[in-house]
Amino acid sequence: MDKLKALREWMAKEGLTAFLIPRSDEFQGEFISESADRLKWLTGFTGSAGFAVVTKDKAAFFTDARYTLQAKAEVPEVYEHYNISQKRPSAWVSETLNSDEKVGYDPWLFTETQLKPYDCLLIPLNSNPIDVLWTDRPKPSSDFIVPHPLEFAGESGDSKRKRISEAFDADHVLITASDSIAWLLNIRGTDVPYNPIVQSFCLLKKDGSYDLFVNLDKIDGDIYNYITMGKGRAIDIAQVCTHLKLLKGDCQIDPNTTPVILVHALEEAGVEVKRVPDPCVLPKALKNEAEIKGAIDTHIQDGLALCRFFAWLSAQPLKGETTELSAAEKLNSFRTQGKHFKDLSFFPISAFGPHGAIIHYRVSPESALPLKSDGIYLVDSGGQYLTGTTDVTVTYVLGKPTMEQKDRYTRVLKGYIAVAQAIFPKGTTGQELDILARQFLWQLGLDYEHGTGHGVGSYLNVHEGPQGISRRYGAGVPLMPGMILSNEPGYYKEGEYGIRIESIIRVVELPDVKGFYGFETLTLVPLDRNLIELKLMTDSEKEWVNTYNARVLKVLEPHLDPETKAWLEKATQKI
Repeated sequence: MDKLKALREWMAKEGLTAFLIPRSDEFQGEFISESADRLKWLTGFTGSAGFAVVTKDKAAFFTDARYTLQAKAEVPEVYEHYNISQKRPSAWVSETLNSDEKVGYDPWLFTETQLKPYDCLLIPLNSNPIDVLWTDRPKPSSDFIVPHPLEFAGESGDSKRKRISEAFDADHVLITASDSIAWLLNIRGTDVPYNPIVQSFCLLKKDGSYDLFVNLDKIDGDIYNYITMGKGRAIDIAQVCTHLKLLKGDCQIDPNTTPVILVHALEEAGVEVKRVPDPCVLPKALKNEAEIKGAIDTHIQDGLALCRFFAWLSAQPLKGETTELSAAEKLNSFRTQGKHFKDLSFFPISAFGPHGAIIHYRVSPESALPLKSDGIYLVDSGGQYLTGTTDVTVTYVLGKPTMEQKDRYTRVLKGYIAVAQAIFPKGTTGQELDILARQFLWQLGLDYEHGTGHGVGSYLNVHEGPQGISRRYGAGVPLMPGMILSNEPGYYKEGEYGIRIESIIRVVELPDVKGFYGFETLTLVPLDRNLIELKLMTDSEKEWVNTYNARVLKVLEPHLDPETKAWLEKATQKI
């Protein structure tokens, strides 16, 4: 089937000039189910951030800098390709169409914030044409919801709901972000790959009671009792609009995460809609003692898996028998042995040589390169454990690095250490720290086009807000003790290699410097000594590397087999 032709025929029947296709579902999360990936069905794009606009005679595809190379390979040339930071879909629509031409959109897939930049005639559709055209569409998950045990959550759902209910100034708050709901109710599920969320909507009331709008096929007797004992009701998610239209009083919503169709339902009922940020986002980011302990324990399990993997890799002949794909599968097998392991936290990036320059490269049987002893291997991977979530990138040289590769790795390492060692006053945002990671690359006129750090959940989303270390993401959010983030500067030379060093860090109070905070690195995997150009390193930076590697050895060595222990002892020798 010519998908574009079929879509245009449908648009013509509906009197539409254009149709907007985001990579999103009604829950506005980064990860979506296969059954909701309409953009992939239409364009072939497999990344996590993309957008398409189709008109009667043109088609445009937009993504960010992480995926521009991937989009070139996956999305047909019939689409005009754009970096979304340089050209936004709304600007393209304004330049391409007259202001009175009709542009259709699915009101389940857009928020008010996302629609605001458009100055055209937007038409909300009663049905999504792709759902009609997609005849072999997979079915969504209907696995049962499970409670998240208190020993790992660290706070009961009753306590969380009481805290949140006391904090918002309305009769109700409609929570639409699935990870916020999972945190608030202490529930987990398997509705999307890698992130253990339950796709649902939650209407929380001032007295702490709530309505959970969810696929009722996911409710068994145990979870039904769990919900009702917590003053909750499970309601078929298909009834959410009907239910909202009967609401009285006022209701708080987050305009950044609430589908416009739900806002319209509230307004149709005459409900006063208050637009404020999701009240769960910041409390969720401030990890409690149990979650911090869990994060520390989780990174020990993850560190063991990574060390076993690299010890195994160092023993391979690398004559074509090991590929990017088989290596990723081997790393996954080591992770599954970890205590409390449940799943990966994202599809692993296993990238050798030129594939390392594709920031979010996705290996496949067709694309997998053999690992050879003459290049750089970048592995970005993570795990979901009941105790926490991990995300780590290791850049490992196979063979002898070039002088340029050592220079670039060392500059990335120096930026990574600068962030890890940062001391900053209360009220500092991640935007203010981002320059620390880039400064040594900037000295050569080099940079990387992704953020330096993102928030990380506790057995939840691997990317979570509101905090970040970036020029954009989480820019205005102060860093506070209890927040967990990534620290991941990088450098990418298109067609040749990629370098990224990523660890998970947590914000801590500094007992000896009142009113100032710092970071503690949680990830436990040695830095590759073979890629470090010592002439570029200060004595303080060398000491940091040696201290860090020594801690990795001390913590992990007692749990390792003799072969891995021997590899780790060599890998953590002083520089």
